[in-house]
Amino acid sequence: MADFWEEFKDLFKTQSQKDEERRQEISDALAAEKEVTAQLEQLDREYRESLPVEEEPDLEALFPVESGYEKVDYTPATDEELVHLAESEINSKKSGDILDLDSVYNDAVAAVGEKTQSAEKKLSETLGDLSAVYEQLRKDAENSATERGLARSSVLSSAQTELADAQSAATADAENEYKDQIAALDAELVRLSEEREAALGQMELEYAAELEGRIAELKSERDAEAKKYAEYNNKIAEKDREYALEREENIAEYLEEKEKEKLEREEEIREQEKLYGYTGEKQLNYAKRYDIAYEFYSSLSPDIAAAALEASPNMRYYLGNYYDKLLDTLSENGKKVYF
Repeated sequence: MADFWEEFKDLFKTQSQKDEERRQEISDALAAEKEVTAQLEQLDREYRESLPVEEEPDLEALFPVESGYEKVDYTPATDEELVHLAESEINSKKSGDILDLDSVYNDAVAAVGEKTQSAEKKLSETLGDLSAVYEQLRKDAENSATERGLARSSVLSSAQTELADAQSAATADAENEYKDQIAALDAELVRLSEEREAALGQMELEYAAELEGRIAELKSERDAEAKKYAEYNNKIAEKDREYALEREENIAEYLEEKEKEKLEREEEIREQEKLYGYTGEKQLNYAKRYDIAYEFYSSLSPDIAAAALEASPNMRYYLGNYYDKLLDTLSENGKKVYF
């Protein structure tokens, strides 16, 4: 009787009132659907967790991060290091030249020393010869005076005095000659020393200039080497950048192709499942989803059940191929009620 009165009252409702009531019933159904959606979401999660994990491609193995180009690790020498190197080189050469100079100087000094010794020897020999000669002359004079009976005469005394004076004069000449030779040799030593000092001074100037030139040369070589390696490393850096960009492009193309292949496989599976249905664990899982959804939508008024299903934002995803089956079933039920 109550249904009769409800139907009787409906006869006097406007179409607008009926549409509004229908929209409200569908809205109430969507609100009540949240509990069902939670159950379907759990089944969906269980199914996806049961799927084999697709192995992620090893992008670093397929597309190495390193380009393979190698930069040159070059650390240029500092100015201080180059100065030290130049000083070592120049000082080594200078030491050799000083040794050569000292060798020549020492040889010259030794030669002067030999001349000095020779002069000393000659003086000694001359003095000895003079002493022997005049000693003999004195003896000869004494013997001659004795033979003539003049041993104690003034003649002998005068002869001896003359011999002594002659010996003194000869000795003085020999000693003066020796002194002149020694003075000349001393002057030679002074000249040799002055020439050595002058040569050393000139050598210092020349090597100072050579040192500056060598330092400049080493710096120039260093700068040229540094520039060469910097240019090389810049080229390597550019190649690395080009490789990195090319690598990104290759990875993007590779992933795009993999995604395309994946979508094609999924599309192929969907087509097969449309024709032959789900199989295995997937079929069991979706069957459970269907049962849960069927139980809920069957509890709704048959005349709005199909519309509520169509208005659902989630059911097509959760039910998959079973969506159309449920929609057809609910639509058939609604027609039966209507008729």
